[in-house]
Amino acid sequence: MSILGISALMNREIQIYAFQLMSNHIHLVIGGDEQQIMSFFNYFVDRLEYCFPGRLDLKQFKLKLFQIEDIAYFRNSIVYVNRNGFVVNSNVTPFSYPWGTSICFFQPIVSKYFKLGGMAIGTRKIRNLMHTKNADSFSDTLFIDGYVPPLEFCKVSMAELVFRDAKQYFYMISRNVETYSKIAKLLGESIYYNDNDLYIAATKIAKEQFKSKDLNTLTAGQKIELAKQLHFEYNAGDKQLQRMLKINENILKSLF
Repeated sequence: MSILGISALMNREIQIYAFQLMSNHIHLVIGGDEQQIMSFFNYFVDRLEYCFPGRLDLKQFKLKLFQIEDIAYFRNSIVYVNRNGFVVNSNVTPFSYPWGTSICFFQPIVSKYFKLGGMAIGTRKIRNLMHTKNADSFSDTLFIDGYVPPLEFCKVSMAELVFRDAKQYFYMISRNVETYSKIAKLLGESIYYNDNDLYIAATKIAKEQFKSKDLNTLTAGQKIELAKQLHFEYNAGDKQLQRMLKINENILKSLF
């Protein structure tokens, strides 16, 4: 995370608006032209190789770019990225996953914590981290709890401005499961939803297609149609569909 931060500071042509580090990949909402972004990413990978010689397999660590064309897509991308850690880790919320910008959006107390609790990274530490003297000019970068915090190198305050207010951001990151699914498909990711997320999606589909807010009032045929949609569009598992729609296990097996 610190290598990402210093790499971003050293490549000032790019702007990171949101990011999330995962166990085997990274998501970035980033501004800049393609060449600038490629240069930043290649530098980041180069520093990782220096810092972790022989410990990371970076052969498959390739950059895929998806152009953000309008403000709605910009909002949805930020929400998708900030929600990513929460989707796979049941021990965190979309506001507490530590390895990204999730903890920063619309939380001024976090900014105060970083400023009050941090100190300058210093020349020795930044050289050990980046394996170069070229980063010495960033030795006053804030360092806290063993890493460079996101607010040191991310344009979070600018990213917040694409939302009408904090309420809209909260709604999108906690309730807008459908949009999350669409972006996952665009990126080619297989996302698996917990029961709460699936229930939100299911009740929305039931209301729009079958004019019913209560899943229990759906007919057998409607439940099967809903099960198919949840299975193919939201990767719902058989056990989840049994719990949610009360469909017999043998019927589900015959469907999929």
